[in-house]
Amino acid sequence: MKKLEVIQDGDGSKVVVIPDILFANKQNIDWDEVEFYLKQYVGENAVVTDSGDRIYLGTNFPDEFAGSKYTRKSKGARAKAKANAAQGIDRNCHK
Repeated sequence: MKKLEVIQDGDGSKVVVIPDILFANKQNIDWDEVEFYLKQYVGENAVVTDSGDRIYLGTNFPDEFAGSKYTRKSKGARAKAKANAAQGIDRNCHK
């Protein structure tokens, strides 16, 4: 998988470019699939790009991200954006 890029748009806002979209072309996101994807990061520390802060990803992270009532009811572009945002976790996390 290629590394994510953070670029600036025409207004100077930061935009994350995800080169390999996992949850594309789906009318209804399978949130159980997203939760399963996120479980690979449990126990790791992710680094926030802008601040350098480290965040511990605990056992409740996948369910909190993918399991809320609001998330499960999301459809269309909003659901796809949230599901694919899960790919924003740096693959170079350190335990």
